[in-house]
Amino acid sequence: MKPLMKWTIAALAAVQLPFLAPSAARADSSIDSFQCRNTDGVNFTVALSRGGQDSDPMIVWTSDAFTRAGYPPARRCQDVTSRLNTLLEDNGNSLEGLHLTAGRVNRQWVVCAVESTRLGCNPDNVLFTLSSQQTPDQVMDSLRARRTGTSIQESGGRPYVNLEQLVDSLFER
Repeated sequence: MKPLMKWTIAALAAVQLPFLAPSAARADSSIDSFQCRNTDGVNFTVALSRGGQDSDPMIVWTSDAFTRAGYPPARRCQDVTSRLNTLLEDNGNSLEGLHLTAGRVNRQWVVCAVESTRLGCNPDNVLFTLSSQQTPDQVMDSLRARRTGTSIQESGGRPYVNLEQLVDSLFER
């Protein structure tokens, strides 16, 4: 091969590498599933990347407010983690386009997952019920504050947290 041709091929490869690297890194960090974990008696939900990396905790389950109703922290962790995995599967194994918001279902405040900032909570999209000691604003602020950089949108006065951005930010250490 002529030297000029070798340099041309090398230059093209060098130009392409920066464009290939981010997409390869992104594919490796995409979400495989959510898991409920327990450390020192504390239950928490984490995301797992396809590359096998654990995220920082997304939700820490410490409230005993629902224990008398048969939902201690360990069960709530398992139930909500299962709902998050169903949500992930139903959305084509992606969190793209999904948002968390708060609303009322059956006269109780809940956090739910929606596909649009024009939608609200209903019995089919509830992730978890809030205790009487929690306000929707407190919980949404807490989810948003898990990491800086997570966007929040308001539509009709209702806050929405981008679920994909939230989970991605939990992998930044």
